[in-house]
Amino acid sequence: MQMRILVVEDSPVQASLICELLERNGLEVDWKASIADAWEGIRSAPPDLVLLDRMLPDGDGSDLCRSLKADPSTREIPVILLTSQSGVQDRVEGLLGGADDYIPKPYQPEELLARVHGCLRTRALQQEIRRKAEALEQKNQELLATQARLVRAERLAAIGEVGLAIRHEINNPLGTVLGFAELLLSQPGDLPPEVMRKLEAISRASARIRDVVRRLESLHDDRTVEYLPGVNMTDLRPETPTGEEKNRS
Repeated sequence: MQMRILVVEDSPVQASLICELLERNGLEVDWKASIADAWEGIRSAPPDLVLLDRMLPDGDGSDLCRSLKADPSTREIPVILLTSQSGVQDRVEGLLGGADDYIPKPYQPEELLARVHGCLRTRALQQEIRRKAEALEQKNQELLATQARLVRAERLAAIGEVGLAIRHEINNPLGTVLGFAELLLSQPGDLPPEVMRKLEAISRASARIRDVVRRLESLHDDRTVEYLPGVNMTDLRPETPTGEEKNRS
């Protein structure tokens, strides 16, 4: 993709020379003559690099540079200051204001091109690093999701194994208890009421144990419930039907 440069220069002659030089070297160039126009152009279509004159009709180019670097949406756009003020203090002020480079006028075309390409290379590397960081973060999230699924699958598998063991050890004696309780309950006239109530309690408890074992065998979701503060356990309660399911029933 062709890199685009914004030239902010109030002198049409200087701007024309810079634009022609850059375009001859395969770069796309826009020109603005004031800070206000430059801001508008940057907001509508952020460039890959700003070549910014220090002295402009509506202010100091360094102020625009500081504003760009203070704005999260534009702070990574490299800025090269162009100025006839070649003193050390002027260069220091420009660089401290956030400029990525500082070229005093008059400048040699070769030097300008070298500085421009250097900033563009840095810009391209920063963008590549960002893309790789975003891709790495996405992969990390995918790995975390996969890890969570594996942990869930292992948990369900372990619960299933426990369920089979419980079924093997419990079903036979449980069936015996439930069968005898139901047999005795089928003969209500032969037993006192208190014994009947206790048999009914035994039958209900046995049926509940049987239902829990069945749900444990067929468990397909690792729902948990807080058993004690800070202590969770697998939720083996029957799922509560939704309002829609209740209506259908």
